[in-house]
Amino acid sequence: TIDYQKLLDNNADLSAELEEAYGPDGLGILTVSGVPGYTKLRSSLLTCTDKLAKLPPDVLAKYEDLPSQYNIGWSHGKEQLRDGTADTFKGSFY
Repeated sequence: TIDYQKLLDNNADLSAELEEAYGPDGLGILTVSGVPGYTKLRSSLLTCTDKLAKLPPDVLAKYEDLPSQYNIGWSHGKEQLRDGTADTFKGSFY
């Protein structure tokens, strides 16, 4: 975890946090704490998810990223479950 204020410091050394998150023993995720207004921002963003999911398929297709194997942008029915069937139970935006 990195504190938001530390991210704003151009002279801050983030190498220890980056190593912990993405190094050989890291989980591949880094969180940020202390984001001002986080609760309100999160709530505002979550209210937009329904609007996004209801966009026409041709519009959503513009936000898909096949080269990243759908790890960026919109994804619905592209990820596969263990048995190989498409996961249509959720949509994701990365």
